[in-house]
Amino acid sequence: MVPGYNGKPFVFPYENGFKFIDKDYEYYTEDGKNFLLEEHNFDLEEYRFLSIRGSERIVLVAGGGGQVYEYSEGNLERLDKSFLFNSRYGAFNFMKGDTLFSVGGSGEFNVQNNIIYFTKGIREWLVESRYQPRTMGNRIPFGQYASESNKVYFNASNAHHLEGKDQFEVQNDFATAVYSYDFSSKRIQEEYDLGPIFRKFFSNPLQPVLQEFNGYKLPILYTTEEVFAFNIQLGKAYRYSKADFNTLIQYSKILSYNERTNDFLLVFGENDYSKYLVIDETLLLGDSYEEFALKRSRAEWVFLWYLTPLLFFPLLIRKKPISLIQGVNNVEPELRKKLSSEEYKIYEKIKEAYPNGVEYPDLQAAFERELSYESRIKKLRTTIVSIDQIIQKLLNRKGNSVFTITKGKEDKRVKVIRFKEDEVFEKWWKNKRRFK
Repeated sequence: MVPGYNGKPFVFPYENGFKFIDKDYEYYTEDGKNFLLEEHNFDLEEYRFLSIRGSERIVLVAGGGGQVYEYSEGNLERLDKSFLFNSRYGAFNFMKGDTLFSVGGSGEFNVQNNIIYFTKGIREWLVESRYQPRTMGNRIPFGQYASESNKVYFNASNAHHLEGKDQFEVQNDFATAVYSYDFSSKRIQEEYDLGPIFRKFFSNPLQPVLQEFNGYKLPILYTTEEVFAFNIQLGKAYRYSKADFNTLIQYSKILSYNERTNDFLLVFGENDYSKYLVIDETLLLGDSYEEFALKRSRAEWVFLWYLTPLLFFPLLIRKKPISLIQGVNNVEPELRKKLSSEEYKIYEKIKEAYPNGVEYPDLQAAFERELSYESRIKKLRTTIVSIDQIIQKLLNRKGNSVFTITKGKEDKRVKVIRFKEDEVFEKWWKNKRRFK
């Protein structure tokens, strides 16, 4: 028996694979073909839950909002004292530290025009902010939380003229306006217009069907003909023109993504005849992409026009983007002080190989030979985590790994680690040896 034969399940990344839960069973798979099956006694009102990326815990929220659960070692713990809202379908959900946030969403007769949050201590949902009312639901909700700038970016419809009705049937819209909410200043503003990208690449979002996936490192919009990832914080879109579209034609929906293994989980049909595929991200997305600059919204330019007299002051404190690897070079003196000699050897090997990667067996050779294979593997994992966290702190990008780990091209059992091709920011007048 595979997921789908016993009713529609929900799914989330778990250990080195993926876990499904339906009304009677738990299923675990690492390859999409072989499933370990266990009965459970979970008493849930429904089985439409979404897993939330960005937490060390496995946090699940009801598809329509409200109920929150945490999954751990075969147990589901109810965290909320709330109920099934059934009014936040299509919301963008994300974690900020230990707090779960939900932006927008809609139900049968309403559109949610607010940002709400949930904490394990309070066990209730509270309102963080409200924004200008919309009457249109969001058909492709996606967003990005940027911890560096303490902002969340999300898309929403521009339709905001209420007609004075107590109830109305919610119409869905392909929302192309991107907004930001600053948690520090409590300010919402329009940032980008995705219209040019839509007109060029998704001119008819219904054919082929445009879908979103928010469980990857960056939000993804995709069809069976186009795949885009967005780094909204940097104002960039990445088009994966060499993606495996043959696979997307056969398995047209992305269900989940496992950051530990860098694997996507895809599905064909979510019913009695479901077929699943686990595929490495480099095989699905391809090994190259085209880069596009997102268009600034008109509202943003109007806002800047009014601020023209003040624009010279920010030049004194503005930050400029540099490559991640350049940022690492700049903090290397401080990094050397914080790393042990063994850790620094591992760091040097990974850096020297850039932009290529290093296979784990090559890195294990840096440790004492009397250690067992299992001990060296465990020590290597701990060392990589330590290096990663220290560099994140020095570059002020906490919660955003500097490494990407993939499977070897020739031997899929071997992991390969490399520095990401990201950007970081530094103040233009700062000494390049130090980041703040």
